Amino acid sequence: MNIFTYGTLMIPSVMHAVTARHFRSQKAILRDYARFRVKGESYPGIIPVTDAITEGIIYFNVNEFSLEQLDTFEGDLYERIRVRVENREKEMIDAQAYVIQSKYLGYLSMKAWDVKEFIKKDLEMFLMTYSGFPKNV
Repeated sequence: MNIFTYGTLMIPSVMHAVTARHFRSQKAILRDYARFRVKGESYPGIIPVTDAITEGIIYFNVNEFSLEQLDTFEGDLYERIRVRVENREKEMIDAQAYVIQSKYLGYLSMKAWDVKEFIKKDLEMFLMTYSGFPKNV
């Protein structure tokens, strides 16, 4: 399964902290979704917004065990749905992405989330928080 990531999981060290694996990846965009910071948190969520573009990373051939780890990491705030993303060569690729469930829309701020700002301000603490993430590898 291909997984499109647009937040903390775009960072290989976070993906590895959650899955204990490395996957082939490349930059991609997801059209008609916008990324906003979750209120009171350092991570984002996406929701459908016409004409919006969300930049991210697609990870290829994510195995079933890693998907289970990602589902646990993302928790109930998100649901994993099918999406089509576009790579640099304008190819459309089937993937799945974690989208804020409609019943939790109120958890999102209207503040855009920026990966560079996250890396600078929050990555170190975020990795410390998830360094003991449960894995049965």
